[in-house]
Amino acid sequence: MALDPTGAEVAMTAGTVVLLFAFLFLLAGSPLGRLAGIRTNAPFLFNPTGVRAISVVVAYPALLVAVWGLTYGAIAPHVQTTALPSQAGFAAAGGVLVLTGARFARFVTFLVGGRTAVEGELSRDEIVPVDEIGDDVDLASAVEAARRGEWRSAAALLAATADADVRADRIRALTQLSVHDSQWVEEWFAAAPDDVRVTVVRAELAVQRAWAARGELDAAHTPAQAFQAFLTSLDQAQRLAERAIEQAPDDPMPWATLVQIARGQQVPPEEFERRVDGLLARAPHHVYGSQVALQYACAKWLGDTESMFGMARTLASDAPKGSATCLLPLIAHIGHHLDLETGRGGPSRAQQHMTSGATRTELRTCVARWLDGPNGGPQPGGRLEGHNLAAYAFWLA
Repeated sequence: MALDPTGAEVAMTAGTVVLLFAFLFLLAGSPLGRLAGIRTNAPFLFNPTGVRAISVVVAYPALLVAVWGLTYGAIAPHVQTTALPSQAGFAAAGGVLVLTGARFARFVTFLVGGRTAVEGELSRDEIVPVDEIGDDVDLASAVEAARRGEWRSAAALLAATADADVRADRIRALTQLSVHDSQWVEEWFAAAPDDVRVTVVRAELAVQRAWAARGELDAAHTPAQAFQAFLTSLDQAQRLAERAIEQAPDDPMPWATLVQIARGQQVPPEEFERRVDGLLARAPHHVYGSQVALQYACAKWLGDTESMFGMARTLASDAPKGSATCLLPLIAHIGHHLDLETGRGGPSRAQQHMTSGATRTELRTCVARWLDGPNGGPQPGGRLEGHNLAAYAFWLA
C-alpha cells in the first residue's frame, strides 16, 4: 500500500524518535549504560530512573505522532482534500491516547516514584497504624494486660489456644508489642520458670529483639555493633527454642522459631532442612513456619528465584483449602517483584511480571483456595496477614 509522502515522512521521523528512546530505555541499568555514565548515584537526568522516565515521556508523544502520520499517509492518496486525512489522523492518535493514556500516566508515576509514590509528605493523620490484633478480642484483652505488666491473661490465653496457627499469631503479636517492655514475660518466667509456654514466648521475643537490633539497613550499611547484638539475640532464641523442644517435643512453635532464625544465622542447607522437617512433622501446613522457611529460600537470603517459587508452590499445593499457607506463591511473586524493581529491569520489568497473565492467574487461584475453607472462608490462623498480603499482591498486579 502506497503512503502519502507527507504522512510517510512524519511517521518515519516519529518512529525513529520512538526507536531511539526505546533504545535509551533499555540501555539504562544495563552494563553498557553504566559504561556510558548512567549510574544509580548520578543526578536524576543521568541515573537509570531518570533516563527511563525521560525516554518514555518523549517516546509516547512521538508514538502518537507516528500514528497520525500513518493514518494520514494511508488515507491521503484516496481523497482530494487534506482535511479528511488530517482529521482521521487526529482521531486515530486520540483513540490511542484514550485507550493508553491513563495506563501511561500510571506507569510513569510508578517509574519515577515507585509503587508507593505519593504527592508530598504524609501527615500523621494519613498514616494508618499497623493492626496486629484485628478482631481477636481475647488477644486484645491479653495485650492490654501485658502492657500493665500482668502475665496471667496471656498465659491463660496461650494455654487455651489449641490451633497451632492461631497460637503462633498470638505469640508473635504479644512478643512484637513487648520488644522494649517485657515486664510481663519476666514476671511470668520468675513465677513459673518450668512452664514451657513462657520458654516458647521468650524464644520468639528474642527473635523480635534480634531483628529490632539489626535494623532495616542492608548488610553493607549495618553497624558492626548492631550485627553483634543481632547474632547474640539469635543465639539466645536458639537456646530457648531447643529447651522448649526438650520440654514439649510435639509443639511446632519452637521449630518454627528455629526455622525463622535460620536465615539470620545463615545455617547450611542441611541444618535448614532438618529444622523444616522437624516443623512439618509436627504441623505439616504451619502458616508462620512456612512463611519464614520461604524467606530462607529467596534470592535475597540463601536461595534463588527458582527454589523460592518451587518451595512456595509445593507447600501451597499441599495445604488444605482455607489455610493461609495457600498464599505462599503471593509472597514469592511480591518478593520477585521487589528484586526486579531494584535490579537491571527496573520498575517496568517488575510491573510486567506482576501484570502478566500467568502471575494474575496464579494469584487468583491461590486466593480462591484460601477463601474456600471448610467453614466458607479462610481459617483464622494467618487470616489478618493473609488479607493484607492478597490486597498488596492484587494492587501490584
